[in-house]
Amino acid sequence: MPAPTPAPELTRTPPRRVVAPRTMSQQRRFRLRRTMVGGGLLLVAFLLLKILGPDASGAEGMSPSGPTGGATGATAGATTSASAGQSSPTNSSDSATSGASSPVAKVVQSGDGKIAVLAVPGADTGVKGTTKTFTVEAEGGLGLDLPQFAAMVRRVLSDPRGWERADGVHFVALSAAQLAQGTVPDIRITLASPDLTDTLCAPLRTMGEVSCNQNGRAIINAKRWALGVSYYPQLDSYRTYVINHEVGHSLNHPHAACPGPGQKAPIMQQQTLGLQGCTPWPYPVAS
Repeated sequence: MPAPTPAPELTRTPPRRVVAPRTMSQQRRFRLRRTMVGGGLLLVAFLLLKILGPDASGAEGMSPSGPTGGATGATAGATTSASAGQSSPTNSSDSATSGASSPVAKVVQSGDGKIAVLAVPGADTGVKGTTKTFTVEAEGGLGLDLPQFAAMVRRVLSDPRGWERADGVHFVALSAAQLAQGTVPDIRITLASPDLTDTLCAPLRTMGEVSCNQNGRAIINAKRWALGVSYYPQLDSYRTYVINHEVGHSLNHPHAACPGPGQKAPIMQQQTLGLQGCTPWPYPVAS
């Protein structure tokens, strides 16, 4: 009799373990949101930095460590030419408009990169005070009236509403002979193209638009000299302001704020960037 066939052995399959999807904890979700918001803020700050530069003062500049007294050499050197005539343009022009009263001038983006000392007409005043020697310089190839620039610097520095009265100083123009002998001016007032302004003002970010003071050197952007700004009613008034403002940095004056709506803007207010409720005023002395 045949042996009975054993029944097949049933193998038990262990039940599958169902793993529930991991849910993000509330704390982790908070950290993730915080990281995303922080990253967005950093991106916005980076974009603003690219547009406005590292410091608000760079817009109408002074050196990051504050203005200093003695003028020193900068990227482009100066030659001691006793006089220089009107320069001729060598580049394309910028015909942006402004509210200045004079006809809109053509502005080159770059000159020839060579700076020459200009002859300063007229005589020093008889004001008693601490002597501050100065020179007036300009880049070639700007297409601007350079003798007019030198004459206006003389007129502004000699004005009774200027720094001689406000600070008790006496401005003395250095002669070509003195420069040839190696005399270094306390203040250099330089008219430069937008491109050269950016170079001389670095690390300030003037963006080809505004002027600055770097190491006691008053660098006037030819674009602003030619066009002014819309809220200065007269171009000559704006030119007076920008000379006095940048020379003020050479005399160790920091920036100032508008004292109140309707009041005269202090000369060290960054009036090129706006008046903040003040009225334009181009002199250090209020009256």
